[in-house]
Amino acid sequence: MNSLGAALLTDVQNDVLDEVLVGVPYNSASQFHEYFGTRAAPPRFGLSCAWQSFAAGRMVAERTGVTAEYLIDGRHVAAVYRGPDHVVVLDPYLLHSEPLRLDRSAAADGAVRVVVDAYPYRVRADGTPAPGRVRATWTLDDDVIRLDYLRFSPRRGHNVASRSFVMRPGSRLETVPPPADWVRPLLVHPEQHSVSVRVLHPGTRQLAELILPLAGRPAGIAEDRSLLITKDNQGAVAAYGEAGFEQNLDVVADAVAAPRDDVIAFLLEAAAIHRAAAPAGLDLAPYSLEDE
Repeated sequence: MNSLGAALLTDVQNDVLDEVLVGVPYNSASQFHEYFGTRAAPPRFGLSCAWQSFAAGRMVAERTGVTAEYLIDGRHVAAVYRGPDHVVVLDPYLLHSEPLRLDRSAAADGAVRVVVDAYPYRVRADGTPAPGRVRATWTLDDDVIRLDYLRFSPRRGHNVASRSFVMRPGSRLETVPPPADWVRPLLVHPEQHSVSVRVLHPGTRQLAELILPLAGRPAGIAEDRSLLITKDNQGAVAAYGEAGFEQNLDVVADAVAAPRDDVIAFLLEAAAIHRAAAPAGLDLAPYSLEDE
């Protein structure tokens, strides 16, 4: 690829990442509707983490003709682009604010390391900004890429590790999206202990999340509504009916351009689908209700 082509690809990767962050929210309920339900989710409601990466890769390919390889760790997928002397990673689920570019020339002790800011951009007690971080490490001898997501915890006063994934060159998806028979068991994996929609509001760049824990739910869908919680940009939890819940729900609904009741119904229906599809005796961990 010539320098002009490389510059164009870089610009497109930057643009696409930002568009997915604000326009394709993380929504762990969407694939329940698609793979166990009767319809695909409305695009504005968002997609689960792997499908966010698929969306980013599709958008880059449509604009440049350059295709990504999709590396997988468990239930997580990142879009990876390889150049002759670098790799670029797009992983919208990890909320990094710019593509993760790892240049071979920057290697030290056999590895290339880069750290970029990530959402949410929180605030410390003294009022100073406290963005999240994504740390990427590419070890050259085995071609493994490790991604660590750290976000600021107001309760602890420092950044804490939230997610870590290891992308190995041999763990590559050959079919995108994967076959339904491959997807369905992953959706009812014990790690899936909630359904949620997490938005980065396009106007304020504030994070908000509506969450329905899946452990210990009553049998009826209507009763599930009382178990709903939200989180705001600072990671503060609000229970159903509290003022903070209503405020956070408004942010979520506005970001996905849908009525509040429609967003709630989407999660409630996904929870009902999960109940019907989950294997007997599935043991789910309770969802933490602590402020971050």
